[in-house]
Amino acid sequence: MSVYESAVRPLLFRLDAERAHNLTLAASELGGRSDFVRRAAGRAFTLRDPRLETTLAGLPVPNPLGLAAGFDKNARAVRMLGNLGFGHLEIGSVSADASDGNPKPRLFRVPQDEAIVVAYGVPNEGAQVVRERLAAPRRVPVGVNLVKTNDPARPATGPEVYEDYAASLVALQDRADYIALNLSCPNSAADKDFFDDLTRLDELLARLAQAEVRRPLILKLKPTRDAGVLREIVAIADGHPFVSGFAINLPSGKPADLRFTVARDSLEKLPGAVGGPPVEDFVNAILGTLKSITGDRYALIAAGGVTTAEAAYTKLQLGATAVQLYTGLVYHGPALVKQILSGLLALLERDGIADVRALS
Repeated sequence: MSVYESAVRPLLFRLDAERAHNLTLAASELGGRSDFVRRAAGRAFTLRDPRLETTLAGLPVPNPLGLAAGFDKNARAVRMLGNLGFGHLEIGSVSADASDGNPKPRLFRVPQDEAIVVAYGVPNEGAQVVRERLAAPRRVPVGVNLVKTNDPARPATGPEVYEDYAASLVALQDRADYIALNLSCPNSAADKDFFDDLTRLDELLARLAQAEVRRPLILKLKPTRDAGVLREIVAIADGHPFVSGFAINLPSGKPADLRFTVARDSLEKLPGAVGGPPVEDFVNAILGTLKSITGDRYALIAAGGVTTAEAAYTKLQLGATAVQLYTGLVYHGPALVKQILSGLLALLERDGIADVRALS
């Protein structure tokens, strides 16, 4: 058991989940201001090995394990987070205008399943504030996850959605290594189904083409097991050469096929989407289908239940270019990153595979 699990986590778990998250983020931001703290963190948490090196949408990354969007919504702690052993970071989601998100409480723990339930509604300080923070040096590639501004007074209804994304892209792409488009935030009730009409996705990409996309672009999709829908999405992406890959979002609500040990009636009382091990099989099924459609033409980023090396390994075998985690940090702390990477090396050796690039 790590120091985090034995000493830090019990203290944090006495607090409301969002308050604990904010304290953790503030500590990371403060630590990132110190050269000494950053170097010490790098020595403690970083594992470098050429067998782990790969590329993500053409970007060289030291390993395939990334931090998922949602942990650092406003790029406050990038300098510290880049020293925790990740191969890349994804910050956000960020919108053109600042948003307060949904009413509190909006983040909940489900310890029996090492899961969380997220109902944030993409609170963030807006693209211009985040742009200034991203001017700071970074140790690993940083992706920026963009989303339409969550404003109940301005629900997603038409072309203004495309302008919102375009404004964020223009503001942030020269400060990002890649851009991810959050196309179905499960906690923005008025907006989450906007791109179910796939002609709108094509229209959005056409609008972004006018803004001259200069960074690899990842489409973060609403999760669906409908292979026909996934084929349509990939066909649309094929018509826009700047699209470099896909990621899979969390499902809305509590779908029946998520794996829980906790009683479901207790979960239904909690608003929001589930993150962590309960969504692992759900996401993996979609990942396998998506890989069968895209082949090697696109990068695939997969999150959902990555708390062990075996979970990460499975996603890489299913075709993921990179895997991301967030919920695992809540339960196991920053040492989890090095633990997973060390476990990946052991699994490669066990199976006689030269490196992670040979898995997908």
